[in-house]
Parts: sequence; C-alpha cells; structure tokens
Amino acid sequence: MKLKSAFKRTALAAMSLGIAITFTSCEELFNSESDGGFDTVSALKEALTIGAKTAATNLGHEGGYLNDAAVKIGVPQEVSAVMELAKTDAGQTFLEAMGANVFNEGELVSLMNKAAETAAPESAEIFAAAITSMTIADGENILFGAENAATEYLRAKTYDGLTVTFGRVVTNTFDQVSVGGRTLNDAWAGFTQYYNKIVDFKGTNKGQLAMLALKLALGSNNEIINKVESFEAVNTNLGEYVTAKALDGLFVKVADKEKGIRTDASQRVSNLLQNVFGRLDNR
Repeated sequence: MKLKSAFKRTALAAMSLGIAITFTSCEELFNSESDGGFDTVSALKEALTIGAKTAATNLGHEGGYLNDAAVKIGVPQEVSAVMELAKTDAGQTFLEAMGANVFNEGELVSLMNKAAETAAPESAEIFAAAITSMTIADGENILFGAENAATEYLRAKTYDGLTVTFGRVVTNTFDQVSVGGRTLNDAWAGFTQYYNKIVDFKGTNKGQLAMLALKLALGSNNEIINKVESFEAVNTNLGEYVTAKALDGLFVKVADKEKGIRTDASQRVSNLLQNVFGRLDNR
C-alpha cells in the first residue's frame, strides 16, 4: 500500500510538472507571437493602410498624376508610334497624303490622367479591404527586408483582385472626365478611327507609294518605318491600360509612405508603429 501511495504521489507530481511545463511553453509561445509575429503583422498592415490612404489623397486631386513624373500616365504604344511618325517631316508628308489631321496626343494624355485622378480617392477603401483580408507570412522577414518589402508583398498578393475591383472604378470615369467637351471615350474613339485609317491607307496603291517615299526619306531599316509597317488594328483595351498605369502609380506612392515610416520616426503615428518599426532604428 505504501508503495502504491508513493507511486501515485510521484505520478501526480509528474503530471502536475508536465502540465505546468506545457502551460508555460504555450504561454511563452503566445507571448512571443503577440510581441513579435502578431504585432509585426499588425504594424505592417497599418503601415500599408496609411500608405494607401496617403496615395489616394495625393493622387486624387487635380494634377495628382499628370504633374508627377513618377506616376504620370503616358500614351499607349500605338499612339506613341503615330506621334513619332508625325514628328518627322517625311512622316507628316505621309500623313498628309492619307488626308488625316494630326491626332491630339496632349488631349488623350490629359484625359487618361484625369480619369486616374478621379478614380484614385475610391482606391483607399479598395486597398483597405485587400490589406485587411491579406494573410502576411513571415512578417519578420518583411519588416527587416527592403524599404518597399511590405508594398511588394501587397502587390504580389492583391494585384489581380485590385485590377478587377479598381478597374471598374477607373472605367466608370471615362465618360465623366472631359477636356473641351470631349470625354476620354470620345478621344480614344477618335484616335482608333485615325489609327485604323493609317492601317487601311497602307494597303492602297497611294499608300504603298507614300510608304516607299517614307522609306527613301528615313531609310528602310529606320525604327519608325518598322513600327509603321507593323501597324494593325488597335488592340489596346484602354480600360485595362489606364487601370494598370493608375495602380502602378498608387503602389509607387504606397512604397514611398512605407519608406517614410521605416526611416522617419515622426511618421510612426501610433504606438504599434513606433514599437515595431522602432526596431529598425538600431540595425
């Protein structure tokens, strides 16, 4: 009986010790994750949310895109090729032979950037939803990674979804924005008609003679000649094009804000940001 009692006491003590060790290990793990992993992920999401709001605000006013060389939306490649052609004397002669007026590149650029600026304020909410639902793996490596590591992680995880959601917002602006009474849809329709007229003209006898004169003036291997010869019907989806460029600009500004939070303590506007990103100050 004494042996059995001693055995029971020993077993109970071992169980109690095991439970205590297990509880302590779980508590240490929980605290470790709270102090490190969970807080780091929360801080990264907060920094990205601030970056998205800042980007939406800064780009969502008149000239936000157009007057910022880092994010300004340029023309699609079809337009660029026509403009290159029009800037040469021989190219102007070719276009005059076609009987077309030179397309207004500046109008299209202004309208595309204005469309992006009009849509930008709504991007903050779309970004916020994407950031909130995003699961950030390996937050410590992102925290101690490149100065835009969180932004690049956000881009990789959410870009396709943002393209669809934000794309609807961007496309809806095409009939809202206007310059001189012409909307972006009007301007793009005017260009595609103009461009396709060049495509058709190349196939006529008069067009072939005009192409020959262009080659003699510029040289048959000239880059502009090669582009003109490759002209086919316009295949750019303007909605997809402007959406992609507008999103790229937003990500540029989110990355700028991330860098600011990483390197400038005054931009860490919460205790969480101060505690987590403050760890970068002594690296």
